[in-house]
Amino acid sequence: MKRISSTLIALAAVALAASTSSAQSAKPVSLGISAGAAIPTSDLGNDYSTGWNGTVSLGFNSFGSPIGFRIDGMYNSFGAQDFVNLPDIKIYSANANLVYSVAGVGIKPYLIAGAGIYGLQSDVNTAFTGSSTITKLGLNGGIGASFPLSGFNTFAEARLHYIFTDNTATQFIPVTFGISF
Repeated sequence: MKRISSTLIALAAVALAASTSSAQSAKPVSLGISAGAAIPTSDLGNDYSTGWNGTVSLGFNSFGSPIGFRIDGMYNSFGAQDFVNLPDIKIYSANANLVYSVAGVGIKPYLIAGAGIYGLQSDVNTAFTGSSTITKLGLNGGIGASFPLSGFNTFAEARLHYIFTDNTATQFIPVTFGISF
């Protein structure tokens, strides 16, 4: 009994030390940069190949709270598949997101969701808009994991972006890897 009690006390002390050091290392403001693959899905995936993504993020975290706020600026590029005679497209956006961090030691998983404004740009004017760029609202949601290192964090993330376009389902999933300071 005495051995079990001392083991439980030791485990509790280790857990408390880990959670305290984790909370103390959280920065109230962070700047992140990431890049990776942008995978088109649904109607977009029928005509376009996997492209690339670049993202810059500004995060705001409250001490002791698992909920944070993050603003992302994102750029995606997609090439048309060989059998389709369509111009390449670029999708850029500004998103506001809530981030919910799940407790963890070492690896810190999180959930992210938000809304934003998306610009879809092609190299050709469209018959409907008379322009090569349209602007639409959209939603996003996904998962990620942060890996704290000495002085900065690395992270991996995947999110589904859904853009409210008129006739087609414009969806894609950027899978990115990055660093934050």
